[in-house]
Amino acid sequence: MSARFERYLLQDFPLIHLIIGGFGNTTFLVGSVFFLFPSLERVALWLFVAGSLGMFVGTVGEVFVRHARRSRGSPG
Repeated sequence: MSARFERYLLQDFPLIHLIIGGFGNTTFLVGSVFFLFPSLERVALWLFVAGSLGMFVGTVGEVFVRHARRSRGSPG
């Protein structure tokens, strides 16, 4: 893998993973509030699914970035 591409992965992806994780957290929170209203339970369920997926993708991406940094001896 080229050094330029690796630098792109390590420098740009943490922000992308943070955004995806933040979207997941927000979606999960909105889904939680929607469960308070019986008419919105179906929407709440799908928001839970989307939010969980967003949190999962954000976390897995961050783990990948941290592992890559540690294997190269970079702090972070």
